[in-house]
Amino acid sequence: MNAGWFIAAGILAASDWSTVYFEKYRWRWLTKTGAILCLITAYTLSGGWQNSVWFGMGLVFSLAGDTFLLLPPRYFLAGLAAFLMAQMAYIIAFHQPPAPLGINHLLSAGVLLIIALLAFRRLSSALASENRTNRLRWAILFYILAISTMVYSALTTLWNPAWQLPAAWLAVAGAISFYFSDWMLADQRFIRSTRSGRLIIMVAYHIAQFLLVFAFLMRK
Repeated sequence: MNAGWFIAAGILAASDWSTVYFEKYRWRWLTKTGAILCLITAYTLSGGWQNSVWFGMGLVFSLAGDTFLLLPPRYFLAGLAAFLMAQMAYIIAFHQPPAPLGINHLLSAGVLLIIALLAFRRLSSALASENRTNRLRWAILFYILAISTMVYSALTTLWNPAWQLPAAWLAVAGAISFYFSDWMLADQRFIRSTRSGRLIIMVAYHIAQFLLVFAFLMRK
């Protein structure tokens, strides 16, 4: 692994947490995008694209999503679309090769589907009270289902012979951290926004991306 770029990514990520907490948003064009750019560079120089092109594409889409979310609120749907593409890329990456189906798959898929529907029900009520458009509501539903599928896909690595257990557990931890970050983002944007909540979003998001990168690099 290319330690220097990972250290740079960590420094920029921690700096981004500081800019969020102290509301120095102009610096986020450097800290937020820089952290993921350094992760992409580290993944590239560590031979990650040979392990999984799809995961690398997911990182690139994540960078696009980060960029759109730094723009005015009218670009929120574009950011959501970029992260949707990132989740789809991660899903494909986790299933190459696919794990043999078993009862564990059905149970985890069922639990995540219930969580996804409950999450959408809560958000849908908040969106309705603010007279948000149906297009936004459907986009959020589709994204919730996509990221829930991503978490399910990460869980399947635990039962996939192609994945060593340490890498699989990192993948699961990263996916769950991503899920938590996006849930907090929706809560902060549509229900109640707090400084600590905004900080938690970014800490969980960066931890998620680091863990996922490590998982795919360890996989080889």
